[in-house]
Amino acid sequence: MTGDDEALNHHYSLDEPLNLRAALESAAIEFLDVDEDRTVVIYQQAILMVTATEGSATTAQAIDVELWEPPAGGSADDHETILAGFVEELLAAVDSFS
Repeated sequence: MTGDDEALNHHYSLDEPLNLRAALESAAIEFLDVDEDRTVVIYQQAILMVTATEGSATTAQAIDVELWEPPAGGSADDHETILAGFVEELLAAVDSFS
């Protein structure tokens, strides 16, 4: 994994278990379940892979968020903003229904 690859993949530990699918639905973020642990997300025209690294997609204690495909015309500087914005919006959705 090169330094550029690491910039496109972030790990987040969560204080409380997260139902990823419920949070995505609450935030009105488009997603497609891949399996028990992985979910493909479309966020701001970018494609993200969200993987539960502790627990499953419905009981995640930690997640990895990887930028699979940046939005068309986006710059390298936008990648960090997209990942951070996605996690912020996801956690805000969790707070709204918990």
